[in-house]
Amino acid sequence: MKKNLTIKKNQIRPISTSTDAAATPSTPVKVFNNADTQKEELLKFCKGISGIYMWTNMSNGKRYVGSSQDIRRRLLSYYSAEKLLNTNMIICKALLKHGYSNFSLTILECCKTEELVQREQYYIDTLCPEYNILTTAYSSLGYRHTEETLAKMSKENNHMSGQNHTEEARAKMIAAKLGRVLSEELKEKLKAAATGKIFTEEHRLALSASKKNNQKLSVLDLQTGIEVIHNSINEAARLLNIPSDSIRANMRSKSKKPYKGQYIFKKLD
Repeated sequence: MKKNLTIKKNQIRPISTSTDAAATPSTPVKVFNNADTQKEELLKFCKGISGIYMWTNMSNGKRYVGSSQDIRRRLLSYYSAEKLLNTNMIICKALLKHGYSNFSLTILECCKTEELVQREQYYIDTLCPEYNILTTAYSSLGYRHTEETLAKMSKENNHMSGQNHTEEARAKMIAAKLGRVLSEELKEKLKAAATGKIFTEEHRLALSASKKNNQKLSVLDLQTGIEVIHNSINEAARLLNIPSDSIRANMRSKSKKPYKGQYIFKKLD
C-alpha cells in the first residue's frame, strides 16, 4: 500500500507502522527543493556520504528512491546529459523531460555500506516510489523489462511520442531541459549515438577547431623539420598517438627537452 509523505518546513516525515524507532528516521537528513539552482550546494553536501536518496518530481509528485555508498558520485551521473541519454531508467527519462528545476533531491538517511540494501528496501516498501520499476533493492542485475513495461516507460516519458525531430532539435530540447548550452562536440556525439555514425578524422579536426576556448599548439618534429599547428593539445595528442597529459607535462618541464628527443611543443597565442 502506498504511503504518504507529510512535508512541513522543509522536512519529510515517512508515515510507517514500524515499531523500530532506530530503523525509522522521523526526518530526512537534508532536502534540496530545486535540483537545478541548488546543484553545487547539494553536491558539496553529499561528498563522502553513504546512504539513501530520493528524487521527487514537483510537478506530479512522483518519486524515485536510490542508494549509494558515494551519493555525490551517483548524483554526478544524473547531471551528465550523455549518461542520461544512454539509459532506460525512468527517473533519467523524467529528468530529461521535466528538467532539474522541477525536481527536489532529498537525502533520506545516511547509513553504512552494508546497510544500504536493507534501508533502501525499507523506503521502497514504505513510499512505493512511482519511478522505481524494480520493487526489490539492488535487483536490476540480469533484469529484462517486459514489452508491457517498456511500452509504459515510453508513454510515460515521451510526451511527444510519434513526432519526428531532427538531431539538432533533440539536442536543443535536451539543453533547454537541463538548463545549459550543449557544446558543438556534444551535439555531434548525440547525433552519432543516434545514427551509429563514426567520425572521420577530418570531422574530428573540424569539431576541435570549432571550440572557442581551445588554445592552438605548435609541434615541431626534429626528425623531419616540419612544424604543424594543431587546434588543441587533445588534437595533437590524438594525431601523434601521444597521451595529452604527457604533452602538458613536457610543456611544464623546466628542462624544455624535446619529447622523446623528437617533438618540441609550444603554445600559440
